Amino acid sequence: MTAQHLAVIRAALESLPAQCRYHGENTDPPDGLFRREACCDTGIPAQRRKAAEQALHQLSTEARAG
Repeated sequence: MTAQHLAVIRAALESLPAQCRYHGENTDPPDGLFRREACCDTGIPAQRRKAAEQALHQLSTEARAG
């Protein structure tokens, strides 16, 4: 994976919201309820962005090391 690939992925991630409109940065699903992906439907894109940013960070770290 090249630096250009990582930049393209980063640009795509930045088009997703970083926060839920209703719950802010707390997009984790609530405990004790049925399994949900995020705090609410509005928080799903932000929750997916967080997961993708973590994966991108891991990929960029591996790319620098290799």
